[in-house]
Amino acid sequence: MNNAYSAGPPATVAGCRQQMLAQLKSGQYALSSSDKEGYRTLCYYRQTFLYVTTGDEGTGVLRLPSDETLLHHVQSRNNSKLVPENGGFRWSYDLTEAEWLERWQQNLARLSPFTEASRQFVARVLAEFVALAAPPPGS
Repeated sequence: MNNAYSAGPPATVAGCRQQMLAQLKSGQYALSSSDKEGYRTLCYYRQTFLYVTTGDEGTGVLRLPSDETLLHHVQSRNNSKLVPENGGFRWSYDLTEAEWLERWQQNLARLSPFTEASRQFVARVLAEFVALAAPPPGS
């Protein structure tokens, strides 16, 4: 884990949420993932939370304007589990408090350093959108 805790992860969801905000707002950490479908990063860049994606389905930037919006975004991506049913599985959105705590602790464990390469990725994607907004040459 890149973001070691002196006494282990927080023991409450509220503590995890506060820790997540503090670490992201420090500018030193981000939530990033990549797979065959693309690359995603959630970071605090130029005093705002951004969720930047690029992949097979295109490129996107989602500006999360407040702490609560960021926390809701993170929580909504982790609000379900697969449960066995009739020899198969189904999605369940009924998580217990212990499951919510486990999800938030896992999110904290996924925080990784917001590297220069990640910063350049975010800046490059933002520059692409700025270029789209500029008037065409000669107009």
